[in-house]
Amino acid sequence: MSSPHFAMRLNNFLQGRYGASFAAHFKYEDTSSGPQNLTVWTGTYFINDMKYGDGSATTRRVAKEAAAQKTIEMLEAEGNDVPP
Repeated sequence: MSSPHFAMRLNNFLQGRYGASFAAHFKYEDTSSGPQNLTVWTGTYFINDMKYGDGSATTRRVAKEAAAQKTIEMLEAEGNDVPP
């Protein structure tokens, strides 16, 4: 089973919406917590300084994908068409 690549879908959507200046409209932040052997990563996407999706997982990559998935879900709930 292949990965859904939510972060790539989100990136492509934002590039389509904002063009060459898309990087100025969003940011991604991640933090870690817990002991080294039980680290939990939390990633958060912001669009135009507004917090959208966040996600947590035991790896940075999976936390970023979870945050991107939630961000896409929020964008779609607002009526945006985020291509697959």
